[in-house]
Amino acid sequence: MSSARKILTVLALAVGWALIAASSASATSCPNPDVEVSGLSQNQMEGSITCLINEERTSRGLGAVQSNGDLRDAALSHSNEMVAQQYFEHTSPQGVTFIDRIEATGYMRGVRSWIVGENLVWGTGPLSTPQSLVTAWMNSPPHRENLLKPQFREIGVAAVDGTPEGDLGDPGVTVSSDFGNDAAATKKHKSKAHKKLRKRHRYKHSKK
Repeated sequence: MSSARKILTVLALAVGWALIAASSASATSCPNPDVEVSGLSQNQMEGSITCLINEERTSRGLGAVQSNGDLRDAALSHSNEMVAQQYFEHTSPQGVTFIDRIEATGYMRGVRSWIVGENLVWGTGPLSTPQSLVTAWMNSPPHRENLLKPQFREIGVAAVDGTPEGDLGDPGVTVSSDFGNDAAATKKHKSKAHKKLRKRHRYKHSKK
């Protein structure tokens, strides 16, 4: 299957707390939004982040993204590696991209078209709460665009204790969120996207 038939578009984004400051938390019905990483289990952190992302989406009339095991596996491998190898990038020192990681899970296997994206963030202390992490993405226009992309239908969120900068004194967390749609879009959406990008298929990356 040719790349022209397979690739719709991809988005890659990253943000560090040295670049973005969180605004005050808004009202939410999600669990544990303002609890620092030291007070949450991994499941609680990931669940709260996913819930907050969906609140941002549904409050704007967008569909909620559903948790997907393959996307979460890809995200988890990257969060673990960034903490272990002390780097903060979408591409590993070995040259493995986020698309490579998602493909390795089998997420795109057997489908004619797909769209994937990735947001990264890390924070320590008061900036390690689910609300602070999601607010950081929402305060950054390109990350906000990724998080609110209508075509995304699924998500995998992986939060790992520690930071790409090592021990900074306060407990920290590193989060990868992988978004996707493995041909789950309506025929109308796929047809329009295919016509638009068929002549110039390429990976679309945004700088930090």
